Amino acid sequence: MDVSARDVSHTQVERHMRLCIAATVGLEKMITISGSEPTLAEAAYRLMKSTKKSAVRHLAEHSDLNSIDRGRRGELVATLLIMQAYDAARAISNGRCVSVANFMEALLPASKYKTLLGSRPSSLPMDSDTAETFEEIFKDYGLWFNHVIKIEKKEMISIDHLWKFVTRGAMILCATGQEGIDIVLPVHYLTQNLGPSSVTAVVVQVKNAERHTDALSPALFDGMDSVIKSLMFSSIGVDSVPDSDSEVTSGPAEPPEKKQKIQADLKPVVRLVFSLASPKPAVVFRARPGKRHHPDLRQLTTFDIWLAGLSSETFRPVQENDLQSYKQLLERSLMPHDAFKLREEPNEMGKAARQARGPCRRRLAPLAIPGCSHNSIHIPDPSL
Repeated sequence: MDVSARDVSHTQVERHMRLCIAATVGLEKMITISGSEPTLAEAAYRLMKSTKKSAVRHLAEHSDLNSIDRGRRGELVATLLIMQAYDAARAISNGRCVSVANFMEALLPASKYKTLLGSRPSSLPMDSDTAETFEEIFKDYGLWFNHVIKIEKKEMISIDHLWKFVTRGAMILCATGQEGIDIVLPVHYLTQNLGPSSVTAVVVQVKNAERHTDALSPALFDGMDSVIKSLMFSSIGVDSVPDSDSEVTSGPAEPPEKKQKIQADLKPVVRLVFSLASPKPAVVFRARPGKRHHPDLRQLTTFDIWLAGLSSETFRPVQENDLQSYKQLLERSLMPHDAFKLREEPNEMGKAARQARGPCRRRLAPLAIPGCSHNSIHIPDPSL
């Protein structure tokens, strides 16, 4: 963290926009986090709505993103797309709680949304052959979130905890190293009391590699299957576990209780893959396989959608005037820093000096990136 980022962090703590959870004497070192503050997030939503500011343009053009965890797979861009879609869905629903259908309407282009409403599930349990469509299956399911919580342990994605994120109005950014899924949007059944048995989810896997194109990859959806069933629809059988640093009371040691894993009823799930680096835009609905080679009575009821490319043809929140900003932000997500494209050079330096500094910085990182300066000392001598 540089001096600028530290000052920003201190100012955000002072203005109650960030939480200080630890500090050394004299505040020489502070550990701060983005807190789960639903009321503050709601105020931010109303402020952005009233000022009509473009969040993606602000982030894409910001001179210093080094203090922000952008996610190397494009998670920052993905969560921004989701939040923009949710905000638009609030206008459709005229309230904070939006239906799953209205959220998908705000996320997809109009023609693709119409196709989705009438589509049947991509997969079904072995003992089911329902003729119900997306609109019918999800008619009583809704979402509410206005901020993001990054979890540290994958066990938080279970029926023991998933409903709690609804009470806080938060989407979930999965723990680092989580397989199969990257983002979870908790969905609750509106005709039941909120609790472990009334929740399901929209799950998102984010890809930011050009090899993931506009062609749907069934293997990625299949990889989500076991992860979702083992995490989301299972319970560890306890409400909470002791903190690792909690004090141990005196007395004879008791053997630890064995955690019992309980399977829950499977509910319908929407599975999305964001193939952000695809050069071609596309929205592809996965067709149901004609024959099941491995019958599974606990097969999920899913709607699988492949969203390829940062384009208004794929994502409704991507307007033409913001398209370049989305692409710029995605490119910056791939880099650990912005040192090779610094913008805060002093004007009095002169154009020649400013142009010379860039190659000098690049030569300090040989072979890191394709480019003349990164490879200048390794160019073969044609005379040899």
